[in-house]
Amino acid sequence: MAKYEITKSIDVDELNKRSGLPTGKKRTLAFGAIISDRVEDRDMDRFTYLGELYRTKTADLNDACRLIGEEPPPVPTPTIVPAPAPKPPAPVKPTALLQWEPLSSSIPASRAKVPGGWLISITNGGMTFYPDPNHAWDGASL
Repeated sequence: MAKYEITKSIDVDELNKRSGLPTGKKRTLAFGAIISDRVEDRDMDRFTYLGELYRTKTADLNDACRLIGEEPPPVPTPTIVPAPAPKPPAPVKPTALLQWEPLSSSIPASRAKVPGGWLISITNGGMTFYPDPNHAWDGASL
């Protein structure tokens, strides 16, 4: 018959060997005790320990014993889920570093405020700097 090892202390009732009825004596089986002749009887299990007959609740006994020779259940290895890749930043719409304003002129020209004056651009490709630290020039010619 199968033998079981108690894996944690458990309270049991002593049974009469002949009648199988409870004697009223309680006992605690300690860790490491070996039981045998285990038989399920409704919600209770009957078994033998050191030649004496005992019983306890099936659920309690299932939690407190393991079949000798049985491998312990494998410890599940944690599943490592990689963190989602960070989303790339949204493309930044470039802002104009120079704010050009058209000049009232006979040729297409524009000006932009820069430190110390104005940068003047002519559509055919020419560019110059006009010093005006206070940016007082209104764009008109003198």
